[in-house]
Amino acid sequence: MTRIGRLALAWAVCFSGSLVLAQPIYKDPAQPVEKRVADLLARMTLEEKLGQMTQIVVSKLMSDGWGLEPLKAELLERYLVQRGIGSVLSGGGMGPVPNTPRAWAEMTNAIQRVAVEKGRLGIPSLYGVDAVHGHNNLVGATIYPHNLGLAATWNPALVEQVARRVGQELRATGTLWNFAPVADLGRDPRWGRFYETFGEDSLLAGSLVAATVRGLQASQVAATLKHFVGYGQPVGGTDRSPAFLAPRTLQEVWLPPFRMGLEAGALTVMANSGSVNGVPVHASRYLLTDVLRGQMGFKGVVISDWNDIDKLVNDHKVAATFADAVALSINAGVDVYMVPMEADRYLQTLKELVEAGRVPRARIDEAAGRVLWLKFQLGLFERPYVEVAEAEKVLEAQRLLAKQAALESITLLENAAFTLPLTNVRTLLVTGPAATDKTMQMGGWSIDWQGKEGAKAPGITLLEGLQKGAPKGVKVTYADPRDARALAAAARAADMVVVALGEKPYAESEGNNLNGELPAEQYRLLRDLKALGKPIVLVLFAGRPLVFPPDLWLTPKAILMAYLPGSEAGSALADVLFGRYNPSGRLPFTWPKLFSQVPFTYDRYPDIYPKAEPLYPFGYGLSYTDFAYRLQAARVTPNAVEVDVEVRNTGKRAGSDVVQLYTRFPPLGFLAPRERLVGFAKVSLEPGQARSIKLTAPLDRFALVPGDVFSLEAPRLLPGRYVLRVGEQTVAVDLR
Repeated sequence: MTRIGRLALAWAVCFSGSLVLAQPIYKDPAQPVEKRVADLLARMTLEEKLGQMTQIVVSKLMSDGWGLEPLKAELLERYLVQRGIGSVLSGGGMGPVPNTPRAWAEMTNAIQRVAVEKGRLGIPSLYGVDAVHGHNNLVGATIYPHNLGLAATWNPALVEQVARRVGQELRATGTLWNFAPVADLGRDPRWGRFYETFGEDSLLAGSLVAATVRGLQASQVAATLKHFVGYGQPVGGTDRSPAFLAPRTLQEVWLPPFRMGLEAGALTVMANSGSVNGVPVHASRYLLTDVLRGQMGFKGVVISDWNDIDKLVNDHKVAATFADAVALSINAGVDVYMVPMEADRYLQTLKELVEAGRVPRARIDEAAGRVLWLKFQLGLFERPYVEVAEAEKVLEAQRLLAKQAALESITLLENAAFTLPLTNVRTLLVTGPAATDKTMQMGGWSIDWQGKEGAKAPGITLLEGLQKGAPKGVKVTYADPRDARALAAAARAADMVVVALGEKPYAESEGNNLNGELPAEQYRLLRDLKALGKPIVLVLFAGRPLVFPPDLWLTPKAILMAYLPGSEAGSALADVLFGRYNPSGRLPFTWPKLFSQVPFTYDRYPDIYPKAEPLYPFGYGLSYTDFAYRLQAARVTPNAVEVDVEVRNTGKRAGSDVVQLYTRFPPLGFLAPRERLVGFAKVSLEPGQARSIKLTAPLDRFALVPGDVFSLEAPRLLPGRYVLRVGEQTVAVDLR
């Protein structure tokens, strides 16, 4: 090729005669992201920008409806090229046909190929999933404990490790936008999404939210903090009901987990489906713009929840028409509408609103620019496709990590007469509906939305785990709980009975439980076992605290809360029951005596009359050994309070303890919480071993926001003497 020919390939001549690079700035990875976004926006039509603000469900590309089929070329062309749709999602239970890692990779590659190679500007698509406890839409992927169980580990490093592995699996299959973690708090166990939270405390939850963000985004998968904000304390305890939050409560309780997630670098946020203080969050400029962006400094993408702009008309009734709802939501701060089916209506409506001046063009540039920014951050322009061979490695067993997460979550609630571990048992009877039902150990969001397909996930049931993990000389038998005669005969032949009870899988509103009870037949089973007179160990598979009739709760000699432990439930519980692992889980919520007490949290304002006490307090959990604390020193630094604590294992078994530091607010702390967790650390010790640890409590945990309505001021320290508590040990510090 001649020199002139080579120059012709490298340069283009404008009509003005000036020379410009042939490659657009937005395609140059050496350019700053902001410049790439600006360059690409300047080249886009209004319709192309609106497409980036739209997310459809994958079945639209298969059947143009809800049917799951192979992708259709004409639908890919219609929605990705002609409409310029910027992102696609799999709702719970939606995936390729067949549902294999190879098919996931081929599906996302096919979507990308059309977007990149046929789209006018070659803008890659972004694929979203709800991978909330593993790559849980993919048949065969390892399922980890749900967030409530992970919270019981009180171990951010472990949670980050789990999230990193999940991120690697998502990246390998081309699903780079994860609608997780839940940063809502679980402060009302009647709520059907309680198990999706990291518990009731903002410090514990925020620490684990931040760990999840770090883990996911280390694999170049976008984390989504959801559901901003106030979703976890609905009136009446039912999903998507209104929440009414005092300004101080919003600032001190509900915002910190989101703030910690943003500080960890979360790229996206999902809006709360409900309303806060009478205003639907999808229409709240105060929350989505003033608070989230103004106060908290968020720069990323805000996505709606499923079809929620429509709900401003039909459910919230704050908009007379769909056009009014779209204008309200986009102007409030929603950047992307998750509109599963009716994308054409949304795109046409939004275009008309822009042309009529009801939605400013600057707002469209802002929202579309944020989506482009996200895609650049994830490296999609440089690496839009995935390697199918890498995707097939997703199913490589992650048993050790899943088991460790389950082990550290299991919480010992009762252990009368040192029943556990089972060291003197020769014949062990296992029964109960949760002993053999994998769906009950997986919970919701397992293969499908409600978790009813969770049996397709790899897993070891409690019965299988005990049979495989029983020590030599221990016989493990099983009796169907529905066969009273066989159950009685098996119980008479056993030294001990392990009964597994729990909740059938559920998600969202279908999991609302206003009385906290199990099905009546499970209580009947426990009564029948009680009548047989054999010692009982109760294992609970549940996504919330539950209530038992007074005559039944202390019937078992020992009680283990297993939460929703996922694939390795059986192997983890076998290790705990047979004493190979010392349980170290601690409750991430307050367990009420009665559901009439809820909402009932440890940091509630002081009770006057009657004085309500929980069945088990927040942070509670027993061990097979004992620990003693000795407070050594406390000091105030410019940014924190530091407390030195010696922890000693005074028992005869190795074990781990969660050291929890609380503060009691000083007198005159009007409307201050009774106590607040300000620091924690997990420590592992051999018998007789002691270790000194330093707990650091940031001063903002001692701060109170002003009481002004809708105040956005930073929290202020309330001067005075604070009492710090570790176990039963207390020390006072003066803060000025």
